Amino acid sequence: MQEPKECNQMENEKFYYEVSCSGPTLGPGDYVSVEFIGESGTFKCFGNESIGIGMGKGRDGVARDRSRKYRLPKAIEATWVSWTDRKVYTVASLIPYDTILSLFRNGGEPCIPAADNVPMDKTSHVIECLDLCFLPGGKVILYVKAAAKTILLDWSAMGEEVNDDEVLRHIYKKKGLRNIDEYFDIYYSDRYSDYASWRSYMSKHGSVAPLLERYLQRFNYTLNFEFDNKETSVCSVESEFTNGELHWGTSKYNDVFKMPSRLKEFCAEWDTKDFHYTCFMYFNEKEILKAYDDAYGEDRAQKGELKIKVCKYNNLFDISLNVGDKSIKLEKTAIRVFQDPIEDPDGKGTLIYKNYEGNHTNFFADDDEYVGK
Repeated sequence: MQEPKECNQMENEKFYYEVSCSGPTLGPGDYVSVEFIGESGTFKCFGNESIGIGMGKGRDGVARDRSRKYRLPKAIEATWVSWTDRKVYTVASLIPYDTILSLFRNGGEPCIPAADNVPMDKTSHVIECLDLCFLPGGKVILYVKAAAKTILLDWSAMGEEVNDDEVLRHIYKKKGLRNIDEYFDIYYSDRYSDYASWRSYMSKHGSVAPLLERYLQRFNYTLNFEFDNKETSVCSVESEFTNGELHWGTSKYNDVFKMPSRLKEFCAEWDTKDFHYTCFMYFNEKEILKAYDDAYGEDRAQKGELKIKVCKYNNLFDISLNVGDKSIKLEKTAIRVFQDPIEDPDGKGTLIYKNYEGNHTNFFADDDEYVGK
């Protein structure tokens, strides 16, 4: 039976793309091997073997020829080490080829409509990377990425624990150790002081997996960015979400997001009369986790709105999550705003507002009463 022409066309389409792997900062580890398998051959991840700089934030360690095009992969095979679980996992699975093909064809739907008066660098929205992310508990998820956006696919697979002596020996021998327990022990020692935060969390809660599952939760809400001064012109907005998704564009937000996760960080630039403003917002983890739980309850599909409103003088903010008759103020968000003259900018700006001292708190609270339960 002859395949339809459309099917043949889909199979023959080629794209430039890169591959990478990642892990959450709360669940670091090492990868042993990562392979993206397709009709153009196998793409392997190379470079620093450590994972844990953030979900979806891996980098391709190979300088690839950007003029070459390849068929997209249809499967993955990977083996990796979870330091938090003290286990080695392996997985082999098909990946959602049709979804990936659609995203590569279209570059992904524009996450934010371009403003008519602001040119958009369209190349920054061209998808050209696949990132396989390893979570504690043996779960893997998959991102597609462009410079201006990171999209988490509705797909996951579960790995199996590896007990093969040859595989384990390869892992600990590379460190000059005698067994796999010694290998894990070094990451729980003072030798790696940078890992004190997740080790402390593990000692109190036993696992970071439940907290990460909450990071992945999606909610039916719109992110609205508004101003008291209606003459304000928005230059750009960038949002990072708890599930690793990232969106950037050159227009104010409106109803374009479909079930995003909780908002983690927000950055915006706008012009008002003679000045250009740059704003950074860092949401408080405990507050943002609880706010969405309280507002949505068990029904995450009900329509809501996260509103960020800027006052007339660009130095006061009203942030609230509104779902049905519930309105929850987000008052612990760390905010700083810089002002720069439009006619004679210095590129740095003057700090005109900051509601916290020192550096902002990283998005990882360790609260026995709430976070991680």
